[in-house]
Amino acid sequence: MSPKERDHVRSARERAWIGVPFTRVAFVVVAVSLIATWSTVAHQAGATGRAKTTVPHAVAKAPTTAAEKCVNSFDQACGPFHWNPSPEANQPTTTSVSPAALSGVAGRDLSFDTAAADQDAGIACHWILFGDEQVSLIPSVMFHQRYGEWTPPAKQAGDFHQTYVHTYAKPGVYHVQFGARSGDGCESNYNPYGGESVATATVTVAAS
Repeated sequence: MSPKERDHVRSARERAWIGVPFTRVAFVVVAVSLIATWSTVAHQAGATGRAKTTVPHAVAKAPTTAAEKCVNSFDQACGPFHWNPSPEANQPTTTSVSPAALSGVAGRDLSFDTAAADQDAGIACHWILFGDEQVSLIPSVMFHQRYGEWTPPAKQAGDFHQTYVHTYAKPGVYHVQFGARSGDGCESNYNPYGGESVATATVTVAAS
């Protein structure tokens, strides 16, 4: 076929396609439908054998009962505070000040070695009174009233050591007091294994 004949045939085909718009639209619709069907089938085939992912439904949690709310609670409505079960025997808290008797000179530093220990509760706070209206307190006192049933805490050993340095401005005899409390805090003690102890020392201060 000559080039002129081929051009003639191609022009005839183009005229036929343009002249029949309904046929052209139908062809496009069928093509789109086939593509969509093929995509769906391919997606399903690719998913075959793949683990199905599901989102678990949240399990409804049973509402907390009034009794559960009153375990280890600070709510006054829970009634008087009490332990359940009953705690074991409490070991005492011990404190010491060293030296127990000390001499010094007014205006000069004096050192005190202090210690506190408890076999079944941590040392929660401690303080020292130097006998001349000077006091050191660590930490500050806080109070939280407890109500209802409380579970006894686990036993744990506690100890504390610290050296204090103090200067007396005037001569005289002074009585040093070092105290410590074990348990949950320096407040009304709600740890059944906590306690309190105070140790003393005597300081004689001469004029400079």
